[in-house]
Amino acid sequence: MTKPQSLPPARRAALDALALTLPDSGPGRDVQAALDTVLTARRLDPRDRALATELVYGCLRLRGRLDYILSRLLKNPAGVPEPVRRILTLAAYEILHLSKVPAYASVDWAVSAVREAAGKGLSGMANAVLRRLATAPERLDDPGFYRAGRGDEVTFLSRFYSCPDWIVSLWLDDHGPTDTRLLLEGQLRAAPLGLRVNRTKPGAKALFDALSGLPGVALAAFPTLALPAGTDFSPAGVDLPNLLAQGLVSRQSAAAQLLLAGLDLDDWPEPIFDACAGRGGKTLALAEAGKRVFAADVHPGRLSGLAGELTRLGLPAVPTFRASATRPPLRTAPGTILLDAPCSGLGVLSRRPDSKWRRQPEDLPGLARLQGAMLEAAYAALAPGGHLVYMTCTVNRAENEGVVDRLGRRHRRLILVAETPARPDPVLGEVFYGAVLKKPD
Repeated sequence: MTKPQSLPPARRAALDALALTLPDSGPGRDVQAALDTVLTARRLDPRDRALATELVYGCLRLRGRLDYILSRLLKNPAGVPEPVRRILTLAAYEILHLSKVPAYASVDWAVSAVREAAGKGLSGMANAVLRRLATAPERLDDPGFYRAGRGDEVTFLSRFYSCPDWIVSLWLDDHGPTDTRLLLEGQLRAAPLGLRVNRTKPGAKALFDALSGLPGVALAAFPTLALPAGTDFSPAGVDLPNLLAQGLVSRQSAAAQLLLAGLDLDDWPEPIFDACAGRGGKTLALAEAGKRVFAADVHPGRLSGLAGELTRLGLPAVPTFRASATRPPLRTAPGTILLDAPCSGLGVLSRRPDSKWRRQPEDLPGLARLQGAMLEAAYAALAPGGHLVYMTCTVNRAENEGVVDRLGRRHRRLILVAETPARPDPVLGEVFYGAVLKKPD
């Protein structure tokens, strides 16, 4: 799609990132990778970068609701080309959710963009639809608007909470109506900024106390902080970029940090093998806690920044290597194996809203099989009496309790030491599952 030169730069960047994330055909890219690609290629000022990011994440969180709203306003929704629909969705999000942007400005750039993309006829349609949308946006807050037509509960929840109906059905089956509503509400809100104070640095507790006193802090439990979403630069006079540069703090999901603490990581036998380390967030948290740890991942690129992070944080080197968690090439048995397993990611949709549109129900059985294979391989590689720590960022029971129960049925003497079920968290908006299993001596 050719973008008009007059299109405001933040909107142009947002449209391009959305096209990379949810293309007209093909699997698409992770939303943050798509945004990074687009923003790196452009010289946008910080305000435009922030606006583009807000537009992309906001549209993805509310895509289902916005699609339904537009379908009620369009005469022939199926006949609207995807590039035009993307423009309408972005403009609709602005009109309904960005109060600082005048509605006429959103209508103006969107109509111009549609004219450039698809001609005068569709630009007239865009003008009529968006002006109608802007006349009485408050009616769209009424849940009754989303109950029109098919009246079943799954359809209503899917429309109102902007979540695919297969996920709604899965959650209703696994968690019941009350927790499903809480999960749906959580995935519509941006997750707070999670920070981890580097406890190895002098004055770490004093820094934690200072940060925990900032306005709007959602959670503070040393060394974990959850700051208001969007806190990136100098909150309340604190120079966050400088704190990061000095290795005094790191960005990490507060919910993930709390899960590690709740699974009694201080009691894990050493050395600890982080078998699905990814970019090494949990490896670094373990190292800061004074644990001897080594790490592997099947994708070496994910681990490429770990050495630099260790230097930034002033931590000793951590041995790393490329390996699949289904075939860990270990010469000696570790005391603990941490499996932060690949999963459907349905517990972190507030942070990764693209996942709910890119993930499909047929993906889940294959993920559960992979998780089971990883657990079996880890059990075989673990020292007698060692701990197997299993974690996911999903609320799908088949990927959580289901795979752990299957492992227990095959190894009857396996001991469940601790378990943290995946339950809604109204403060953090992210949900993780964790279990600690002990191999018999």
